[in-house]
This record gives sequence, C-alpha cells and structure tokens, in this order.
Amino acid sequence: MVYIGFLHLWSPIVFGILSYFSNTIFIYIILRKTRSSFGAYKYMLMSFGIFDIMYSTVDMVVAMGSHSEGNTFCVFVSHGPFAHDIELGFKALCVRCMFFSLSYGVLEVHFIYRYIALCRPKWIFIFSEPKWITVMALGVFGQGIVWFCSVYFCMWSDDEMRSYLEVPFRRDYNADVHKIPILGSTYWGASTKLIVRTSAGIVIISIISCWTIFFCIWTGYTIFKTLNTADMSKNTKKMHRNLLKALAIQTFIPFAISYVPCVVAWSVPIIHVDTKSLNNFTAVIAVAAFPFIDPLAIMLFLPDYRNSLFRIFLPCFFNPTRTYPETTAGEVSGRTTNT
Repeated sequence: MVYIGFLHLWSPIVFGILSYFSNTIFIYIILRKTRSSFGAYKYMLMSFGIFDIMYSTVDMVVAMGSHSEGNTFCVFVSHGPFAHDIELGFKALCVRCMFFSLSYGVLEVHFIYRYIALCRPKWIFIFSEPKWITVMALGVFGQGIVWFCSVYFCMWSDDEMRSYLEVPFRRDYNADVHKIPILGSTYWGASTKLIVRTSAGIVIISIISCWTIFFCIWTGYTIFKTLNTADMSKNTKKMHRNLLKALAIQTFIPFAISYVPCVVAWSVPIIHVDTKSLNNFTAVIAVAAFPFIDPLAIMLFLPDYRNSLFRIFLPCFFNPTRTYPETTAGEVSGRTTNT
C-alpha cells in the first residue's frame, strides 16, 4: 500500500457514495418524471447515470495515485485489491484509464443527439433503431479501447523508468517503486526507445482528448447558432436552450476538474516542472468528484427534473400544486412548432 494522505485515501470512497446517491436519484427522476415527449433521449440520459455509477465503482476499486518529477510522469495503484500484483494491477490501471476516455465518448453521443434533434431532425430515427444504437455504442467503446491500447502497449514501465522514480517514491511515500503497478511516460534524459514508446502513448491520448473538446465546442456552437435562427415556439426554444446549457456544464465539469489537471500532470515533466505528489490532489481527487457532480447539471438545468428534485428533498417548502409551462411533444425529439 502507498499511503499518500487522508484526502487521497477517502475522497474516492466518499465521492463514490455520493455518486451512487446522486445518480440513483437522477435515474429515478428520469423513470418516474420524464414525459413521453423526451423519446429516446430519456434512455440516453439514463445512460449518463448508469455510466457514472460504473465510473465511480472502478475509481473506488482501482485506487490510483499520480506523480510527476524529473523526466517522468506516472500513475500507479496506491492501495486496494490490485496493489500487490504488479501484472494484474497494471491491467486494472489500464482499465481505469480507459474509463477516462469512455466518459468522453458518452458525452460525444449526447452532443450528437442534440445536434441531430435540432439541426438534422430527419435523422433522429437512428436513435431508435438497434443497429444504429449498436454502432454508436461500439464507437464509444472503440474510443475507450484505443485509449486502453495506447497505455497498455506504450506506457508500461520497465526497469529504466522505475529507476527514475525510485528516489521520489522512497522519499515521498516510503515505498519501493519496483513492487508497485505503474504506467507512465519519460520525456528526456533517457534511452531513445523509452522516450519514443511512452511519448507515443501520451500523443495518442492527447489527440483523443483534444478531439473531444473540439468536437463538443463545434457541435455546441452549431446548435447555438441554429437556435438563434430556428422558427419554433418559445417553449421549444427554451427547452433546447436548457438542454444545451446542461450539456455545456457537463462539458465544462470534466474539462475543468478532469481534463485540465490530468493534461497538466502528464505534461509538466516536458518543461522540467516538478509537481511531485501534488497530482494526487489536483487530478486524482478531482477526477473522483466528476461522476458525482455530473448528474447534478442536468437535474438543475432542466426545469422538470429540478422541480422533481425539489419535491423529493424539499417537500415542505415546495408547492406541489404550482404549475409550470408544459413542453410540447417534439421539443426534445427535434420536431418544432411554429410560433
């Protein structure tokens, strides 16, 4: 076991429990409170909640630490059932990293749905046909597999990489780096073979990350422009704007508390900056918080879900007889009504 600190040890567990709670409430509200006008989007929202629960489970089971110092960045299994088996722990670590990419894929599919619903409504049928649903699921899983393979085949640690981390791990964690499941990248001052192999893995995962951010920004901007010019009812336009806001928040959350800290962690050794064990608080803990915060964006930005949430937790203060503007059938599916 590598003891890093109280916050690092308990934050994945605490955030995992909170994630189970928030996503269970989220799924319950979707099942019980979503109108039929949501169509296939109802099940896509459920996929968010189910995936976040899986994400939290993997995060708790595969306890991950991170360290950047000298010429090397690494992530490692700090404690838990995979901490004492180097080979099995390495594979578990690769799966844990794969979920980072899968979270991108799930987000991309939701942006695709909103884009098609608003900008290409004649294609909306693909979200109700099993073959197209399978294609999209395979696309998300395929992106995760590419991430998995990039770390599994490129970023495995050899004796040379571990030698650069031996002193830091003894100093900061009182641990033997040769007994810890670990993967990472070495950028300079090492053998050409090690630098090329591990840097290739970093380049691949960086491309996936940059592509996801670019895709979400481009799609979101296109949706925003279409909303400004589309001929539709006020209720329909308001619903689309709320959904776009929710997606924007869902993009910002992983970008701010997951993508940026992780990119900084694996990039700073290139410019000779030592963040050392600070990565465990800026990246690892932040990543653990993501699946708990994620469903809150939708529940707070969609009026129907927000009202349902308040009815559950504030029944004494929320007036159940109050009425709210009803959305029209087709607001979410992409069919518009003239003003």
